[in-house]
Amino acid sequence: MKRFNIYVRFAVMLITIATFSSCGKGTLDTNPQQSTDIDKVAIDLPSTRGAVNGLYSLLKSADYYGRTMFVNADLMADNAYISKKNSGRYLPNDQYAITSNDSRVRATWNQLYLLVANANILIKKGEALELAASEMPEKNHIIGEAYALRALAYFDLARMYAQPYNFTAGATHLGVPVVTETTPDNSSIISPKRNTAKETYQQIVNDLVKATSLLTATPIGFSASNKGKITLNGARALLSRVYLYMEDWANAEAMATEVIDANKYSLLVRDKLLTDFSLQNNSETIFEVHYLTTDNLGSDQLANFTLQAGSYGDLLVTDDLYNSYDPADARRGFLIKSKRSGSGGENPAVIINKYTNISTFEEGVKLMRLAEVYLNRAEARAMQPGKEADAVADIDVIKKRAFVAPAPTTETGAALLDLIRNERRRELTIEGHRLYDLTRWKLAFTKYRSGNATISIDYPNQKTIMPIPLSEINANPNIEPNEGYGN
Repeated sequence: MKRFNIYVRFAVMLITIATFSSCGKGTLDTNPQQSTDIDKVAIDLPSTRGAVNGLYSLLKSADYYGRTMFVNADLMADNAYISKKNSGRYLPNDQYAITSNDSRVRATWNQLYLLVANANILIKKGEALELAASEMPEKNHIIGEAYALRALAYFDLARMYAQPYNFTAGATHLGVPVVTETTPDNSSIISPKRNTAKETYQQIVNDLVKATSLLTATPIGFSASNKGKITLNGARALLSRVYLYMEDWANAEAMATEVIDANKYSLLVRDKLLTDFSLQNNSETIFEVHYLTTDNLGSDQLANFTLQAGSYGDLLVTDDLYNSYDPADARRGFLIKSKRSGSGGENPAVIINKYTNISTFEEGVKLMRLAEVYLNRAEARAMQPGKEADAVADIDVIKKRAFVAPAPTTETGAALLDLIRNERRRELTIEGHRLYDLTRWKLAFTKYRSGNATISIDYPNQKTIMPIPLSEINANPNIEPNEGYGN
């Protein structure tokens, strides 16, 4: 078992503060805590509840699901670009000119391993915690949540900093360092090497399988209507996505079916899609990041980067994406033909209308929703012999929500797979998927930029993944850099 030392002092500080201040804004304005703070984590049920709330708070960072994960996946693909009138944010991503000392590359790496470190602490201490019999079910549910959140962090690390699972036969290429135990001081510092992609994904699967064994059909400790915490079906939905990336079609289908057959979620109806998508805890959402007025990111909120009325509005959508929608498709309403706000911007431009709350910021950032689960199952079925009709049935569910009178699906074979991929693009726009879908499909694409500039991105490509941060390379002599970044 690998022990964890990366940024451990910050991890200790955060989980301790989260334990006792989990309802606060999440801003750290105290000095780093000593190792004795670990002794205050998961010592009873209330402190264990506080600790898991601390894990959820880490998802909110602008360097994670607060902005970067969603911006990067569409910006570095064929869906979006940075306006010529911009604040300077994410310009290296837009230009495919990222370097290993990029501050956002480093910040996201740190944030994800911070989540891993805190999850490690909670899992270890929580599993050892003996409580009254009446409190054990909730404790076990919390540990299940921690396993699922650790899996999510490793999955996102693998997507951002390593080539896709199918990059090599047997996934023998480099993944990310997998560490499952965090030490509270510097006495056991190690410098971990990167595990293979296969080992990385196996840890993700193991964590999610463990989570599904601990999470219950009805959540314990919070209401089933609260989509801001991960549930049994949330873990299954994430596992369906992970299996899809691994090309384990049978298991991807099986996990998606578990979620669909649970009958706990329903697609938003067509005429409510544009208005109700942003509502927290809507009927379609399986798991999302919740923001309150007291813990919003302000100008760094995702909506402020995508909305023209926001602080920046730098992110615009490509004509290529806009033109992929039929005019009768309800989902095209999330994209509007207009112009960049203010002088000096693009006119015309396709602007984003998917995230709109820049007043209270109480807008759920969707990590998993039912539409994706149908698309996961459709793709998994299309890749298995004899299941094309079932795949068509899943795609028709998505099309019937998008159109008043959808055309019947007649495609088969490669044409059906293309349809599924295109529906995935249209359905999941600006939701953190596109780049990772293109690379796992091994597809070349055109990266569009302002002023009709383009960059041809072939496959395989060294620059579709982030570099290992230079700070990590300097601190860890055993870490292997990613090729193409001059380290």
